[in-house]
Amino acid sequence: MHNTSGRALGRNTYMSMFVLHNARGESVDLNSDSLLSYTPTGLGTTFTNTYSQYESYFKMTKANIQQGQMQLNIMFGDVESRSYQTFSQFATFLSFQPLTLIYNTGADTWHRDARLTSLTKTEIGGSTVLQTDRLVEQFTIEFINPWYNNKQGRYKTYNIDTGLSIYGSGFFNEQGDFNQNLILQSSGENASADSRPNLSGVKNNNINSTISYDNDAITLNYTGTGSTEWYYGLAEAWANMSDSVLSFDKTYTISVDVKGTAPSVAFRVSNTFSPTTKINNDTWTRAVYTFTLPNLSGTTLNKFYIRLNAMATSDTAGFVKGQTLRFRHFKLEEGNTATAYTSAPEDGITDTNMKYGFGFMGVAYDDENGNKPYVDEAQVDITSIE
Repeated sequence: MHNTSGRALGRNTYMSMFVLHNARGESVDLNSDSLLSYTPTGLGTTFTNTYSQYESYFKMTKANIQQGQMQLNIMFGDVESRSYQTFSQFATFLSFQPLTLIYNTGADTWHRDARLTSLTKTEIGGSTVLQTDRLVEQFTIEFINPWYNNKQGRYKTYNIDTGLSIYGSGFFNEQGDFNQNLILQSSGENASADSRPNLSGVKNNNINSTISYDNDAITLNYTGTGSTEWYYGLAEAWANMSDSVLSFDKTYTISVDVKGTAPSVAFRVSNTFSPTTKINNDTWTRAVYTFTLPNLSGTTLNKFYIRLNAMATSDTAGFVKGQTLRFRHFKLEEGNTATAYTSAPEDGITDTNMKYGFGFMGVAYDDENGNKPYVDEAQVDITSIE
C-alpha cells in the first residue's frame, strides 16, 4: 500500500497529492496504483457568520469556521484479484486514529488532522460510483483542526568578533593610554576617615602617626619614639588575597605623589621594601615601584600587605617626633609601567588627564575623526524558518 508512483515534482522527483498517516505511524499513498483516489471534495474552508442587523445594513459579530469534511472516491487494487485484500488492509489502517492527511499542492505541503466518518463497502461491478472490475468506494473524513504546515527552524550562531567597535552617544571619559587605577578614592583630596585611598575588600590603616585630611592631600604626623616605623597601609597585614582585586600571578606598578619633612619614603610589599625615594617639604615627588606579590608560606600563605613607609636611616631609625609625610594621587595598576594618574572608574570622577566630550565615540577611532566610530559589519545570530 505504500506509494511508488504519483505526480511529478521537479524533473526526477515524484510526490503524491494525498498521503494519509495513522496513529501508529504508518502511511498510505492515496494516489498509487493500488489505492487510486479521485474527485476529492471538501478541501476548502466554510465559515458560519453571525451578523447584527440595522435596517438594510449588517455588521458581522462572530465568525465560526465549520468543521469540514473531505470525501474521496477510491479504486482498490491494481488488479481485480487484489481489490478485496487492498480494501481490507486499508480498513485496518484506518482503525488507528486519529489520522493526518498530507496534501501536496506542488507549491507547498499542508497537514490536517482528521477522524474517519465513513467508508462504503459494495461489490466489484456493483458500485454506484463507477462500474468496474474492482472495488470503488467512497471515503469520508472529518477534520478536527485547520490546515497547517511544518516548518524547520535553524539557529546559526557565530563566534564573537573581537574587532567590532563598541560605541554610543553621550559624554565620554576616555583614558587613552592610561591603565585602570585599582585604588579607590585615591586622590587624597578632601578625604576623610571613610573616604581615603583603599583597596576594595581589605583594611587600610595608619600606624604610629596621626592623620589629617586637607583639600589637596593627606598628612601623617609622626608620634613615635624615633625608632618605630610609621606608614600608611593600603592593605594592612595580613590581608587575604581572595578578598582583594589583586592576584599573585600578575605584575603591578604602584605610584604616589609625596612630600614632607621625613627624609624619604619606600613601598613595603609583604616584607619586601622598594628602593627609597628622597622627598622634601616644598615640591611633590612621584614615588614609583614595580613588583609581583610574593606568596609566602605558613601562617601568611595566600596573604599580603602593601604600605607606604616613611624612611630615615631605616624604616625604624632616625626619625624625629613631629615629622610629616604628605601624599596624594595614589595609583596601582597592572603592568610594569607607571601611567599618568587617573581615578578608579568606580569613583565616577573626570580627572585632568582624561579627555572628555560629547558625541559619538567608539573603541576604534582615529585622531582625525575622534568622535566618528569605525564599525565592522556585525555578525549576528540568525534564526531562519525553512
